[in-house]
Amino acid sequence: VPIYGAIPAGYADDTVPETDGTLSVDIRSMGLNARSKAYALKVRGESMIDAHIMDGDHVVLEYREPRDQDIVAALIDGETTLKRFVNDPKRPYLKAENVDYPELHPVEELRVQGVMVGLVRGASRRW
Repeated sequence: VPIYGAIPAGYADDTVPETDGTLSVDIRSMGLNARSKAYALKVRGESMIDAHIMDGDHVVLEYREPRDQDIVAALIDGETTLKRFVNDPKRPYLKAENVDYPELHPVEELRVQGVMVGLVRGASRRW
């Protein structure tokens, strides 16, 4: 799967993703098929450590609609981040998995860009 740069697992960031090599994974073990639209991002930060997602890990994501409690790459008010999606009946928001980080409630926009389907530690890139 292609690696599209890094995503903050901390405070949101307005960085634009760019292709940064590829990550070799067994897509079937992640519940994906050859037609799945999957990609990877390198994690920066510690807001997801209680979900065992560490700084420097790679998350594999699929373009699809999120379900409540999915871990997602999201655009919130123009900035990207990796958080847990909470489908609140009033208004969906994002939740960190580290008590040192606040919940993120959108002022204008919350757009999920991918749902996490896998995690790779110490990932090696292929150029």
